[in-house]
Amino acid sequence: MKQETIIILKATRLNLERLNESLRIQKEEFNDINQDLLANIEKTKIDLNECMDEIKITAIDEFKETGEKKLLGGIGIRVLSKIDYSELEAINWAKDNMPVAIKEVLDKKQFDTFAKSSDLDFVTKSSQISVTFPKEIKL
Repeated sequence: MKQETIIILKATRLNLERLNESLRIQKEEFNDINQDLLANIEKTKIDLNECMDEIKITAIDEFKETGEKKLLGGIGIRVLSKIDYSELEAINWAKDNMPVAIKEVLDKKQFDTFAKSSDLDFVTKSSQISVTFPKEIKL
């Protein structure tokens, strides 16, 4: 390995740290300078959410009354089907009536741990080389 490459790595990391620190400082300055603007944005977001909540209630009432899904201003109504059931009861029913709906899932983490320390004829073991970088580059 060439020392010049390691020197470049160290310099690049330092440069990134300086740039990130500069960005952090500029963000703080921006937040200080624009405190009123940021507060106004947050208040407006709250106002918007309150307005939308009110419209949702009104829109649902109007839909229930008229059945109309396309409302004023492009506001729309979507009716979704929802079901609720006991998963255990559904599994028991599906075993007899719809076996295609039952999926067996391998606990990969548990199997991998076992397979690493065992000799299974269908498991291939290999090594993979990876490179690690220290937090601080030392020369």
